[in-house]
Amino acid sequence: MDFGIVTKVIGNLLVFEGLLMIPALFVSVVYGEGDTLAFMTSIVLIATVGLMMSGVKSNHKKIKAKEALVIVAVGWILASFFGCLPFVISGGIPSFVDAFFETISGLTTTGCTLIQDIEVLPRGILFWRSFTHWIGGMGILVLTVAILPTMGIGGFQIFKAESPGPMADKIVPRIKDTAKILYVTYFSITVVQIVLLVIGGMSLYESAVHAFGTVGTGGFSTRNSSIGAYKSTYIHIIITIFMVLSGVNFSLFYALYKGKLRNVIKNEELRLYLGIIFVSSILIGLN
Repeated sequence: MDFGIVTKVIGNLLVFEGLLMIPALFVSVVYGEGDTLAFMTSIVLIATVGLMMSGVKSNHKKIKAKEALVIVAVGWILASFFGCLPFVISGGIPSFVDAFFETISGLTTTGCTLIQDIEVLPRGILFWRSFTHWIGGMGILVLTVAILPTMGIGGFQIFKAESPGPMADKIVPRIKDTAKILYVTYFSITVVQIVLLVIGGMSLYESAVHAFGTVGTGGFSTRNSSIGAYKSTYIHIIITIFMVLSGVNFSLFYALYKGKLRNVIKNEELRLYLGIIFVSSILIGLN
């Protein structure tokens, strides 16, 4: 086990997480609801720890399977640990255990919450809360994999250990390019949904927050009654459509982009997925 490369990669992961808090910091500055200092403190702390860890020397440049498994397991725990700091420092979720739970729920796109009244929280905190869905929806470690080749480190083992399902395939030969294609698709779907929600009457802020929860398939909202608070059939339909689209294997979007429509139509995973949704919808409607 090369603990040097494990420490180095996790350090870079934490640096990325600190950078990913900057949009929430910007939102907190814009709305000025008292959570700016919490984000600034968290970013500095995470970046400091991350840079210290990423500076550790390693004797190897290739990550083996056992090292990848450790990186994934420890990486998720530390990302959740440091990701909950804004909640605790701002006082939005005073209990560290509750804040840790909320962050894990966000990053794993589970969507469970312990908060009784989310509408009283600062908008910067709510933005970060839903942004954890967006980060976790694709996987923060997939983002790490996209950057690793620039450091001369191979990351396919991490990609395999991080990816859900029975097997992880490269869309293109280079794993870095595969990760980038996935993120371009992910980002594009998010932007399109934000635009459509703004057209439906949502503010840009609320459109972004709900898009994060939709595309990440987690469901965090800024309202206690979630999208039920928006008495708009248009908004409900848009979120439903994008929730379904976001559950599709993203490699199929790339295949569609390449004009391989037949491969998409014949995909057994897609057929089963849409079939379950169709049958469930009918049964729920009948009930």
